[in-house]
Amino acid sequence: MRKTNLTVLIGLVCLFFFGGEMKVHADSLYQTDFSNIKGWATVDGSWDNAGAKLNAKGDDGGKAVLSEKKFADFEYIAEVKIEQPGSAQESGVLFRVQSAKAGANAYQGYYFGIDLGKQQVVLEKSDGSKVEQIATKKMTLKKDKTYQLKVRASGDHIQGFVDYAQDDYPRIDVVDKQYEKGQIGFQNKTQQTAFDNVAVSSYADQPVTGPTYQNPIVPDLADPDVLYHGGTYYLYGTTTNEEAGGIKVYTSTDLTNWTDKGLAMKMGPKNWGASGFWAPDMIERDGKFYMYYTANEHLCVAVSDSPLGPYEQKEVGPMHWDTKEIDAHVFKDDDGQYYLYFVRFTDGNVIWGAKLNDDMRSIDESTLTQLLVPSQPWEQDMARVNEGPYMLKKDGTYFLTYSGAHFQSQMYGSGYATSKSPLGPYQKYKNNPIMQSNSIVPGTGHHGIAVSPDGTEMFMVYHQHFNLTQANPRKFSIDRVRFAKDEDGQTVLEVHGPTVTPQAIPSGAVDADNFIEFAALKNKEITVAQGSDPNTWELPQTVGIRTSKSQTGKDQQVPINWNLQEYDPKKTDQQVIHGSVYLPKGISNLGKQSLTVAMVIKTQKKETSSSGEKSDQNQANGSAQGKDQSSQEPKADQTSPAKGADSANQNRNQQPASSEQNSGLLPQTGRFIKQNQKSLLTAALVLIIGGSVLLYRRKRISK
Repeated sequence: MRKTNLTVLIGLVCLFFFGGEMKVHADSLYQTDFSNIKGWATVDGSWDNAGAKLNAKGDDGGKAVLSEKKFADFEYIAEVKIEQPGSAQESGVLFRVQSAKAGANAYQGYYFGIDLGKQQVVLEKSDGSKVEQIATKKMTLKKDKTYQLKVRASGDHIQGFVDYAQDDYPRIDVVDKQYEKGQIGFQNKTQQTAFDNVAVSSYADQPVTGPTYQNPIVPDLADPDVLYHGGTYYLYGTTTNEEAGGIKVYTSTDLTNWTDKGLAMKMGPKNWGASGFWAPDMIERDGKFYMYYTANEHLCVAVSDSPLGPYEQKEVGPMHWDTKEIDAHVFKDDDGQYYLYFVRFTDGNVIWGAKLNDDMRSIDESTLTQLLVPSQPWEQDMARVNEGPYMLKKDGTYFLTYSGAHFQSQMYGSGYATSKSPLGPYQKYKNNPIMQSNSIVPGTGHHGIAVSPDGTEMFMVYHQHFNLTQANPRKFSIDRVRFAKDEDGQTVLEVHGPTVTPQAIPSGAVDADNFIEFAALKNKEITVAQGSDPNTWELPQTVGIRTSKSQTGKDQQVPINWNLQEYDPKKTDQQVIHGSVYLPKGISNLGKQSLTVAMVIKTQKKETSSSGEKSDQNQANGSAQGKDQSSQEPKADQTSPAKGADSANQNRNQQPASSEQNSGLLPQTGRFIKQNQKSLLTAALVLIIGGSVLLYRRKRISK
């Protein structure tokens, strides 16, 4: 016996150091290659360890349980090969088992398995009589192929992997706390399955390094779309709890901490629609921001100079008056051509596509093409639905993602189809949906895609239902999505989600108060007298700034440093000067946007009077002209200080003296007295009072 144990120990050490099938880890809790099956109790079916494997026969839900040990937090690995499918074609591992009895699903605990019939992995739990499906995920599975199943359980967090590689996403990632500790084992629902190479090691979730987020992120938001511009993310969506009267916008710098900015597009005379404002889609082109939204089940286009809005239609009305359409998405191809994808109600919800005209408000009707119809079984649960299109392109292949099934269905989720042309034909991915609702996170659908600030990660931005029985108010969530290679070397899309535990924020992201834009200046231009001193102009001294965390309508005022040297007094045509702004402490400029404002300077030209003399209209800052232009305006003597407030204002609007000022002295004197009578009267009054005081003092002295 001692010799046998020594031989086994030597063999295990060799396996550890020389890369055998099984490796002994320092935190190993249990392992076996089924050279013997001591400690394993079986229920139902026929079990043996021929060929140093645990072989199960009979499709009546036979179970094998390691009865002598219980595990709480662990990593459980086992190999499973379905050799002869039965009616159910399903086998897998049991964990945290409380008891196992005769009969199908007669166990208390969890089950994670592979189903060749439905081509999916499944996580279930049973209370001994009733089985509850927690989550499933589509996957290509084959008979007579060995699959490595891995379960990680840490507290209430459960993850399931199949053929795990170092950076693989879990097939299933949920939380459930019904069973916290128990036995491990297997369940067989096929005619014949082989189990092998069991390894159990201690495991605990490691805290995510750095800032994290946890779904759901924003309440009362559905059908989301995210625009990234100038270092800020803009989130638009459907307000689900009540009729908002338009489309709201939120801002963030990290996709996870959002500030409500109110309505970006408002119902009213400048935008078509009275209700049902749904599913906005955003794109920027040449400094203009376009919003494609649904109202009254018709598609509309509104435009704005700012991602915050206000968005207004150039021509009030839908794109097609006679056709109901929803869920628009605009895609710009590598050649610069824009495409519009949307949904029409033909034999269910069907996705169409067409080239978008240069006006960004109409399509090239000759290119209108039906692209996707509900065809896969999951898309037809409760209703025939393909909707919410979103386009990606990778290595010359177009990935048209979409949502399928009725939004209240348990099958509601997201899939994709591929093509070599933006307008098809498209082939649907066989393992759709790639994002699917489960009993923990229901209603995961209608998504967009956002990219991390450093461009290294993609995120599916989507909504989820309020709970299992109530759709609204829906909630906004995000999860990682990426391109990967399948076992055949084909490029596929895969999603890590829906997640419910803390996740690392997007790569390169920071939670900052980011500069977005300047508030509009009250005046965009001023009119000045030719040759006037720029230092006397009434230029705005501050400007409001809007940031990713600022409250709507409460712009922070910051000083403007105008570059007056840009103004050329010799020119009489329109000029532009700029003012620089320094952001206050705590305000970032992640998008490296320009921090200058501009002012148009219009110069009033000198005109020649009927007597051959030149008259100066002398208008600055939008002030009215003098009515009498028959003679030249008086020029202020800039070497003399101005007297009184009115004299100062007058001086700011006047030109420097010229050589022509000596002509027409009499008219100039009269005009000077007329225009400065208030100042002259004030000066005269001061002289009279001063003289009276002086006279009074002299009389007192003489007495």
